[in-house]
Amino acid sequence: MNVIGKATLNWEKYTEYVQRETINVKEHPEDSWYLDIRYKVPHEVESIVWSCMRKIDEFKNGPIAIPKEEIVEEIKKHQQYLTSMNLYWDLMFYNSDAAEIRSGELVVVVPSYVIEKVMEFENVDDIPVNELRNRIGAADSGSHEVTQKYDLSRNQMKNKISATQEKINKKQAELEQLEKEKKEELERFRLELEKKYQSKMDLMNEKQEELKQQMEVLNRQMFLLNTEIYSIRCFMGETVDFIPLTTGAYSKVTDPLVVYQKIRYLDEELGKWISIYDVDGDDTALFEDMLKSRPDLRDMFVPGNKCISLVRAAHNKIRYCESKQIANTLKKYYVYHANKVGILVRDGENLWIGWTDQDRIDIPDGNVFYRPETKESSIEDSKGGQRTSTKEETASRYFIFSILQGLIHNGKLLHLPEDVQISKPNPYIVLSMADGWLEDDRYGTFSSIVERTSAPLQKGDMLLTTLSIKRDDAYSDKKYRAWDNDRGRGAYNRTYDASIPNRSIEPVNLIDREKIYEIIYKKYKLIVTEESSEGKFIDGTNGAKSYTITTHTQRTQEYLGLERNEIHITNDKLDGHSIKGMTPEEVYQLYKKRYYIQDVNEQVVQPAFSNNYDSSYYTVYDHTEYVREIRHNYISAQKSDTNFRGDGKDAYANMEVFSDEYLNLTFLNSVYLLYAIQNRNIGGWVRGGQVVSYADSIPYLNKALEYIREREKDEAELLEQYMDLYDDWQVDLSEWRLAHNYHRLTDTRAQKFAREFKKK
Repeated sequence: MNVIGKATLNWEKYTEYVQRETINVKEHPEDSWYLDIRYKVPHEVESIVWSCMRKIDEFKNGPIAIPKEEIVEEIKKHQQYLTSMNLYWDLMFYNSDAAEIRSGELVVVVPSYVIEKVMEFENVDDIPVNELRNRIGAADSGSHEVTQKYDLSRNQMKNKISATQEKINKKQAELEQLEKEKKEELERFRLELEKKYQSKMDLMNEKQEELKQQMEVLNRQMFLLNTEIYSIRCFMGETVDFIPLTTGAYSKVTDPLVVYQKIRYLDEELGKWISIYDVDGDDTALFEDMLKSRPDLRDMFVPGNKCISLVRAAHNKIRYCESKQIANTLKKYYVYHANKVGILVRDGENLWIGWTDQDRIDIPDGNVFYRPETKESSIEDSKGGQRTSTKEETASRYFIFSILQGLIHNGKLLHLPEDVQISKPNPYIVLSMADGWLEDDRYGTFSSIVERTSAPLQKGDMLLTTLSIKRDDAYSDKKYRAWDNDRGRGAYNRTYDASIPNRSIEPVNLIDREKIYEIIYKKYKLIVTEESSEGKFIDGTNGAKSYTITTHTQRTQEYLGLERNEIHITNDKLDGHSIKGMTPEEVYQLYKKRYYIQDVNEQVVQPAFSNNYDSSYYTVYDHTEYVREIRHNYISAQKSDTNFRGDGKDAYANMEVFSDEYLNLTFLNSVYLLYAIQNRNIGGWVRGGQVVSYADSIPYLNKALEYIREREKDEAELLEQYMDLYDDWQVDLSEWRLAHNYHRLTDTRAQKFAREFKKK
């Protein structure tokens, strides 16, 4: 349903209505507003009314319902917001009984007497488009190919479509009648009539196809007509209300207006802003209030002295909990403006914001216009150039340009020397492809930085968890088994109720080093034969006999290949014996002694239910090799069972964490993190086995940045005793510590670093 005007809600009358319906309807159901209007409004409006009501009983005329408390509360929030911003409710439907109003995603129906019309849009359904364009003095601007051929109103076009549909229906009825006649006579004149009527059918189908094609043309023309009418409203300033946020001096009239192509997404940009600037603000502020109070934020979103930029909550799904400073700001943005595109207009010290119609304007790829070398699709034919755009997407860009052209035309917000066309080259309009940030690839992608700085961990190293860490079998009954200690140390089940929270900075509590050796054997063919001997049962009857099978083996020198058996030794201890300093052969000898293995082993390989011994072999020890070392890193995880030890205190268990579950902060620095935030090039950083996007990475980068900035304060105090710090000293310190495997900076190490880097 289209917007038909603007309206205000009389809060006093509305609360009186809610109170009366809530209290009186129980005793006097015949006075129910819902029962009175349910058949006086269109079905779609009645459906909205019912969604706003809570059924409490039945009456002879229908259900007894009262306004839902939660809906009333939502209306109150929107009313307060609209009043504070001098905005109005969208009026969607109105008659003497009920009015449908909208704010953001909230759509409700209230009694007509509780609203006051501020503006009712003129019904232009019977006015030809050319006349509308003449009214506003825009007869020669925009794309109006259809109006040159058809000087029609919307209702005239509807009538043409209706007339064509009647013709189609008539032809369809004729086809159905012919089909009926054909079936009635088929038995007597099947062959003759088949031929006769087939020719008629072909002719009628041909005519019907022609009419369908005409219908497609008319529908396309109706879309163009609706697009043209809405673009006129955009040009006239009916579709967007621009609210002043800051006031002051204007820029020079001759300064060019910069229009930025990229839509800026708040979940990304506000996260970046928090990282770069000292933000200690209110986490409940509206986005508009933040723009009023923070010059740095204004410069970020509208960096030019005279410019226009567009904003939206997020590319796709809004994330409310990414940062406590901006969580409520994002949530309120979405509540009050849903997925609307916001238009920021700046001229000198003056800043305005306006919100577009979300049903009309949607630009999925975030580009308001295309690069000069890319041909943009026309509204009528959405195929062309180096990309394909839907006609709705193309129309959205057309509406944006109409809004901006209207701003330039009326000259109330922006001051330019002349009324120029935004879509034509001129010295006063610059269409910028940049988004206000310079690309920087000094340090590569964030993923490559993480890979390069992720040295083996030591006890005490600080990790940032990148997901909620639970046992791998956390949601199965297996975790309660007595000797199942998933992610834990030892056999005793200590981790069954342990977990580590997401986005938490935790020290490494313990590291197990597991060394893996391979015992190498040579395999040789083993010949196996059978010998059967006859015997008698001790209590046998009727001459029953028993048989005994004896196998004989013969070793050969036929070489069959190698066999490898792994042994695992944790923390250089083999059954309580230290293996430090031992060679692989010495490790084998100790293993052989402790577990009584033989250098030569006979093995008979016999498949089940078969007497085929062809694959039999024996092994001869050859040598032992050291393969690799695996590190098992543990964090002290809190258990939910406080009675684990019986003293009522918090209990903890060592829980293993894996490399894609944490960010190693040891050798990272604030310069690398800010670089990644500003550059946006995450480069395939993996969390929990999944490659994450820039927006998903922002809260983790900010958390890491917060911790590392505090660490660097202490490092700076140590270094300033011995040297003068310089720009980006943090990078040199990180790389220096990484090269020397210094996991922490001490006073001695600070002196050493100063001696090497003081000249810089």
